[in-house]
Amino acid sequence: MRVLFTVFAAKPHFYNLVPMAWAFRAAGHEVRVASQPDLMDAVTRAGLVGVPVGDELNLSNSFADRGPGGGAGGGATWQRLSGVTETRAEKLTWDYVLGTFTIGCSMEYEHMAGQPMLDDLVDFARSWRPDLVVWDALTLVGPVAARACGAAHARMLFGLDYTSRMWATYRRLLAEQPPERRDDPVADWLAGRLSRYGLVHESGRATEMMTGQWTIDPTPSWMQLPLDVPRTPVRYVPYNGPTTVPDWPLEKPSRLRVCLSLGMSGRELLGGDKVSVTGGTAAEVSLHELLVTLAGLDIELVATLSADRLAALPELPENVRAVEFVPLNELLPSCAAIIHHGGFGTVGNVLAHGVPNLTVPAPWWDEADLGRRIAARGAGLFLDPDEVTAEALRDGLRRLVEEPSFRSEARRVRDELLATPSPGEVVREAEALIRRHRC
Repeated sequence: MRVLFTVFAAKPHFYNLVPMAWAFRAAGHEVRVASQPDLMDAVTRAGLVGVPVGDELNLSNSFADRGPGGGAGGGATWQRLSGVTETRAEKLTWDYVLGTFTIGCSMEYEHMAGQPMLDDLVDFARSWRPDLVVWDALTLVGPVAARACGAAHARMLFGLDYTSRMWATYRRLLAEQPPERRDDPVADWLAGRLSRYGLVHESGRATEMMTGQWTIDPTPSWMQLPLDVPRTPVRYVPYNGPTTVPDWPLEKPSRLRVCLSLGMSGRELLGGDKVSVTGGTAAEVSLHELLVTLAGLDIELVATLSADRLAALPELPENVRAVEFVPLNELLPSCAAIIHHGGFGTVGNVLAHGVPNLTVPAPWWDEADLGRRIAARGAGLFLDPDEVTAEALRDGLRRLVEEPSFRSEARRVRDELLATPSPGEVVREAEALIRRHRC
């Protein structure tokens, strides 16, 4: 069979797809990955065949010199996307939910995967004729291309399924409106996209166009939102990108090793490392102050920082190892704890290796919810960005390395993850689902 993956040009989202793409290829299927041209180097370096579609996205330029919401373009897009994560009942009025999807259809989805990308993707899909399209959950050109070529299609989550939850609220509130208030921007948007390729939007298929014929979900069951969504669970398999591993992560450290990782998204989209990225309410902790304070513990501190931040740092304590990059999949087995920003890729690596962790969440998507779930499970601690101080991080880290309950629970989480179906097992299930859904 032929399997087409599609994702907008953001490495963290692509890296989330790589193990599934490898699994289909290893099972003997043909695999292609379609994205904007600026992702093609990452695709080919992952050992996969890339298909450039549309124009370059240059997502990092949208964030240049801005925090989330700090002006037009991508920063504002990510701030609006956070509206999908809203859970407070008093906020979820019809006007709020309608506005969320109106902005989503007219701006957000088009910003990440717009008409040029869709036109090229449909042309390729109709020519190559895949049996299955696997699409990143924010890359909504995928289901349209699948409809255009008759393929089955599955959505691949990169974290908590806020979209399905908000979509269910939208459909419920829409049905409750009087006829004169039943504006449906999603139906209008889908109809416009489909009609460009001679297709008719069917209202009964709106849910599958927004959330997939089924969903491949790498989120552990105890983290998932309670939703009625056809779901195929898959074990999270870390992929940290192409790299060469240095010798030192494989050596047994002389002290307890702790990692400080601020994530790929902040580095690539904001152009640097942030200790606290909160939208402006909390002061950013001095990086040098933070490193010196943490180094006051009897640990070896490994801090992954961008090259410009490394160059700007004053002299550091002898038990701090500051490096530009080291793959977490290779580093974490030797770590007693990690402080991180809560991104799904980092969380996946952390859970896969059973490492106690302290989350200081970034504001992109589900970082705060993931961090709170880990803390509630007893496998880590959560620190609100508005409460970040170097001393608070030090005290939390001390608890992680001194209290054995965190390590015990983190290892239980790891064992549960290992019992989840592997990507190879999911491929076999997908083969049956493809026959059911393919036109």
